[in-house]
Amino acid sequence: MPLRSHAPSPPETDADIAVVALSARALAASARRAGLRPLVFDLFGDEDTRALAATYVRLRSGSGLSFDADDLIAQLGAYLPAGMPVVLGSGFEDRPDLVETLATRFPLLANGRRTLTWLKTPEAFAGLLADLRVPHPRMFETTAPAGVRTVEKQAGGAGGGHVRFADTARGAGHYLQEFVAGHAVSALFLGNGRQARLIGFSEQWCAPAPGAPFRYGGAAGPIRLAARLEAEVGHALDAITGASGLVGLASADLIVDGGRWWLIEINPRPGATLDLFDRAPLPPLLGLHSEACAGRLPALALADAETFGGAQAAAILYADRPVETGTDPLPDWTADRPAPGTPIGPGEPVCTVFAGGSTVSEARAVLAGRLDHIWHGLNAASRQAAE
Repeated sequence: MPLRSHAPSPPETDADIAVVALSARALAASARRAGLRPLVFDLFGDEDTRALAATYVRLRSGSGLSFDADDLIAQLGAYLPAGMPVVLGSGFEDRPDLVETLATRFPLLANGRRTLTWLKTPEAFAGLLADLRVPHPRMFETTAPAGVRTVEKQAGGAGGGHVRFADTARGAGHYLQEFVAGHAVSALFLGNGRQARLIGFSEQWCAPAPGAPFRYGGAAGPIRLAARLEAEVGHALDAITGASGLVGLASADLIVDGGRWWLIEINPRPGATLDLFDRAPLPPLLGLHSEACAGRLPALALADAETFGGAQAAAILYADRPVETGTDPLPDWTADRPAPGTPIGPGEPVCTVFAGGSTVSEARAVLAGRLDHIWHGLNAASRQAAE
């Protein structure tokens, strides 16, 4: 009887869904809330990420903060049981070719190349918004017209660290967007490829750093906008979803100034506001993501602080000087917790800090105190270790 050759079997795991992101803790937590056991792939391997994972695989990074494509494909091939769905988080917005390659090999619960091209290619996105009559800042490829204040962005960039004031783009992969002043707001929504369903709004803020005045700082919510603005945003997201084929959880970054608003960008993936909204009374958001990817949208009332029993705030604590995490565990109101003794350089994230309150203002006040508490504790531990 002839011998048959077989591809190596994946290592045994009791996982039933895979999540992949630069930092996958929020997706892993969302999977657990949905009653799923996640097979987790990311670049950091924070302690709470590993604790949430049924099986954890640390990926190799490429240039900068990115995936090494060959390693990612190899690791997914080695660990994924046949047919296991894969949710993609951060790290793929500027890599439609990689997403297309993954889609030919694995069952993705994510947006594909066509949608990413529409939403994350600056020229295509600006043209789409113009065609749909969605208010948005003007985009310029190389140089700003006289008298127009602009910011330079990296195409497909995330986290705000790549955004700076400039009137000339530095080259390929960068572009200029007209700067509009106002309050930063994020709209969390679901798409089924034809229409959108708004989940809720949150306010956002920056944590400026040298050379990165728009670095992402945190978010708090849910908040409500004027009814007319909420309706206009909802209609715009419907139109964008139908035109681009967007599916699953996504977020829209807005600037709101009184009765006016502008759409800045769409993030076609589950994002940072999972930490704010993935709680009662809403059903598990990763379950809604899977349903939306299959074309099904739920009937949901727009989230507000009253029905949520209060507001939630989350912020990234960045180091402004070299520190080392101590041996004492970080409080349970933190997440993305590095292992004890991890060296953290200036400008690098230490952890995510949470706080709640009856209002957004109260939650943010508690959050500010907790950020100071963690930072002072880390500095004290670092000084003690150096003595």
